[in-house]
Amino acid sequence: MIPKFVKDAYRTAIFGRPGPTFVDLPANLILGTYDVERQELSPVTEVPQPNAPESKIRNVVEALKAAKAPLVVIGKGAAYARAERQIMALIDRTGIPFVPTPMGKGVVADSSPHNFSAARSTALKESDVVLVLGAKLNWILSFGLPPKWNPAVKIIQVDICADELGKNGGDSSLSLVGDIALVVDQLIFQLGDWRWQGQSSAFFHNLQAAKSRNEDKAIKKATDDKVPMPFERAFHIIKNELNSLSRPEDGDIVYVSEGANAMDISRSIFTMEHPRIRLDAGTYATMGVGLGYAIAAYAAYNFPEPEGLAGSRSRKKIVAIEGDSAFGFSAMEVETMARFQMDVLIFVMNNSGLYRGDTDTAEKWNERRRNTVAGTTAQGKGLTAWSLEYETDYQKIAELAGGIGIVARTPHELKQATKKGFEARVPVVVNVIIDPQADLPMDFSWLDMAPPSQKLQKGKL
Repeated sequence: MIPKFVKDAYRTAIFGRPGPTFVDLPANLILGTYDVERQELSPVTEVPQPNAPESKIRNVVEALKAAKAPLVVIGKGAAYARAERQIMALIDRTGIPFVPTPMGKGVVADSSPHNFSAARSTALKESDVVLVLGAKLNWILSFGLPPKWNPAVKIIQVDICADELGKNGGDSSLSLVGDIALVVDQLIFQLGDWRWQGQSSAFFHNLQAAKSRNEDKAIKKATDDKVPMPFERAFHIIKNELNSLSRPEDGDIVYVSEGANAMDISRSIFTMEHPRIRLDAGTYATMGVGLGYAIAAYAAYNFPEPEGLAGSRSRKKIVAIEGDSAFGFSAMEVETMARFQMDVLIFVMNNSGLYRGDTDTAEKWNERRRNTVAGTTAQGKGLTAWSLEYETDYQKIAELAGGIGIVARTPHELKQATKKGFEARVPVVVNVIIDPQADLPMDFSWLDMAPPSQKLQKGKL
């Protein structure tokens, strides 16, 4: 029965929505020796790929043609389905604006003129018909609900899993179950030579204005030369140096990011021209997965007979962008990388805390620690719940495992560290000392996703 169980595990993993499976074998079967007849099983090769009913396709096409403010949202399910060719054709032929989810980036190149991820809030707020391709309506997309979304929006979901249709703000009456690549091909056929003519509309004008405004803000932050560097400046330096070492259009760098600001801010700065070269904390915002993801990405793209497919077929450089707290969850995986000679480049964004640090000097931080250890705040404040050790030497994790550890405090040091880390053939940890932003109020934008009656008072979690 064991061969059948293993085959069923593979079938379950790749049929329908792809995902991991687990086969639990008792120890006596693993360690024992048995004289049994071997079974010849047929290979699991053909994955069923369902189309959507033509009547439903026509309904979706009518809704898109009638829309004044259409939008396409591209999720990671579209990347998993390897539907980039079909979706690029849909966007290019119709001219409909699109925004990708974090791991849907690159299905259509970020450089596309139809990409309005820099105007994401405006796009969701003002769209009247939204085609969601392989994305869950969860917290990442504000559940498809007001106030982030237009209260009158029609949300059309396309997903391989019927359970997702109609969840939260979705409209199950218009939504489609099917393989995304095949369903998008059906939509393209039914749309014919139709093209959205809304470039003169208020919706498109608002998108362009929001995009320009937000990009201008980003450029201003990215060129701020103060030291310690802010997140945006550090990421801008890393991005430019990596782009000079490996052309983005080749898709030969896989980015992994996790953390709070480290993940959220890097998402908009590091652009993707190909799908399946970006991993982040994902649906459940789980911390501690970043270095494991980096190892998995290395195995998928760089092991003998690699299974990963994105960009050129050449070897990939794996770059992990880690918040200091996130890195701490699984930092010893650097030893795994060293043991298997994985030349992963890791940037630890060190602001001495979760979201922000407590102080801007070691002296002030030590004073807070003394108060905390003494159990009194009579002599001043203690450490907050989000505090980490001041400017921890995270780079030494790489050194103890046989890799390279580098500290970068200035733009010049960070540029040099990026080049050295990219060219190294051992794991590299770059400890990037950035602005702790100790005076920054602790404010969480995700609290604003809830309807007004359900919001918590800011600061009271």
